[in-house]
Amino acid sequence: MINAWIPTRRPHYKTERKRPINVEELFSYLEKETDSVQYDRKFFYFPWAHEQVKIWQRNWKKHNGYWEQNRTHRVTKFKLQFPQFAHEDLEILKKSGCTVTFEDGAKEKLEVITKTASREFSITVKTVDDCLRIRWNNEFNRWFHSLFNVFARYMAIRSEDDPEADYISCLNQIGHQELQVEYWAAFRANHFWSVVQQTLEESHGPPMFDLQYEPFQPSSRKYDFEIQPNYTLRSYQQTAMDKWKENRYFGSIQLPTGAGKTLIGIDAIRHVHERTLILVPNLALVDQWVDLTSKFLSLPAKRIGIFNGQKKAFRDYPVVISTYQLLSQYLQDLHAFEDKNNPTTPLREKMLVEDTIGFFTHKFGLLVADESHHIQADTFRQIAVDLEIPRRLALSATIEKSVHSSLVIATMGPIIHQISYGLLAREGFIAPIYFRRIHIPLTADEKGILNQKGKKAYGKVSREATNKLLAIRKLLETPLTSQTLIFTSRIKHALKIHSYLFDHGIETTVLTGDTVLNDRELNHILDQFRNKKIHTLVLVKMLNEGFDAPADTIIVVSGTRNRREQIQRFGRATRPGKVAKLFELIIDPLELDYEFEVAQARDISDVIEPHVQDLLLPPNIKGEIEKVVDDIKISFYGRET
Repeated sequence: MINAWIPTRRPHYKTERKRPINVEELFSYLEKETDSVQYDRKFFYFPWAHEQVKIWQRNWKKHNGYWEQNRTHRVTKFKLQFPQFAHEDLEILKKSGCTVTFEDGAKEKLEVITKTASREFSITVKTVDDCLRIRWNNEFNRWFHSLFNVFARYMAIRSEDDPEADYISCLNQIGHQELQVEYWAAFRANHFWSVVQQTLEESHGPPMFDLQYEPFQPSSRKYDFEIQPNYTLRSYQQTAMDKWKENRYFGSIQLPTGAGKTLIGIDAIRHVHERTLILVPNLALVDQWVDLTSKFLSLPAKRIGIFNGQKKAFRDYPVVISTYQLLSQYLQDLHAFEDKNNPTTPLREKMLVEDTIGFFTHKFGLLVADESHHIQADTFRQIAVDLEIPRRLALSATIEKSVHSSLVIATMGPIIHQISYGLLAREGFIAPIYFRRIHIPLTADEKGILNQKGKKAYGKVSREATNKLLAIRKLLETPLTSQTLIFTSRIKHALKIHSYLFDHGIETTVLTGDTVLNDRELNHILDQFRNKKIHTLVLVKMLNEGFDAPADTIIVVSGTRNRREQIQRFGRATRPGKVAKLFELIIDPLELDYEFEVAQARDISDVIEPHVQDLLLPPNIKGEIEKVVDDIKISFYGRET
């Protein structure tokens, strides 16, 4: 008699039988995904997990010619280690030329065993003590070790923007056949095991193993407070909220600037109705969220807590708004106290830090992260990892497909809804966009400087080209540009632009960290701009994002290669009710291609869809703007261009 063990044709089965599942080993030896595109697919391509589980299932059952090699012409008896695959194995025997016969009652007995065989290999995934626990029996441990390799790969997130960087550990082994998922990663684990469950259910025959799966469900953190909503969501906002609820109140929503992401966050507060923490990147957004939350939920402003450098009132409030900066500083202090090898020197007393972070960790039921791409920053990522806040909503116009964006997806949830500028402009929800790059020629003196100093002068000459000042002035002198933001990359250059325009009778206000002394002065300037008492602001980094004001024109004089920065800057002018005029001034690439290459790196044509926007522009306004642009070109190059 020949005992034919079916696992002989499963890759690596001998290794799996000898070694117990060890999570640390899985992460330690996890193959680095040096292909950034493949790494990104894991987070931004939703069916990735479905593909990988099906590949694993197919490979585990893959035939490698075992039956063909051992075929004989005499009667062969064999023992099935996995009766649930009996139908497939018998088909292989038949295809290899064997005649299959059954002893009396064997066929009926095999059918009964087949239906129950998967129960011998069991795994349980469920919530235990407010944590997601995964347990498996010894038979599962012996035969399905490779499934955890797929799980570890799915959960692996790099700590840095480097293909060779270590992965952030999110699985802890708490027993020989039991592991626990870190709180921040539990919802991502939810998706993986739901995919496994779906794959097993879709199997044509009996499942490979018995999976008892209950989605991670943290305890409720109710907080009584009264609200009276007085708003109506737009159709795409309602769709976003429906998808967020379907995904168990966990996910990221990516909408263009000006599309009303704040109102979606306010609606999330209404649905969850638990104590809510809202994270924002700057003080201007703190005030904006206070005003809009109070307005749309009829929640008195005095019932909204603040946690920033100026005010720390957060304990007895149903909604608390905090800056990323301050909360991350407290977390850094906490880690410095807990880890003696941490080089960071705590800035606050230990008792104060522990008490504050303890409150933020355990008292909130909903986390809303506005401009959530900030979570990717090294200094802020600990917020999403350390705070055990179960329901999460990430809002951003710019969740880029990069390594660090994977941290946003892993801790705040997958991108469950996104919509394009073109579609929103067609529906009238944001302003139609006129976008043009204007090529600026260098003067003879500037060309001489480049000839003398070479590459080290490229940046300064490109940024501060004399003809850029002329182009700015001509754009501001047209009545089509009434409320304008001018962006440059250096404070000295911002002051130079201000001085030049002042000398030519154009009033401007410079808004930088050096020129604005405090938040009171900043808010005063912003109010004047909103009330159209100030018509032009010259900016460096300030107001790149989160500034809600009636700007109709953006002029980018110089900038970085950062696409996100470009999207945020242009988004300052896309509020509905006008035409958003966006101009990018770059040195003519025929004279110097340095700035053109930088501009290409930050190009967002795929985001704002200028070919679509041009069709939406009123013909008369488009014609007037084109005439202004043509006049600028003629002043530089002459009529023949």
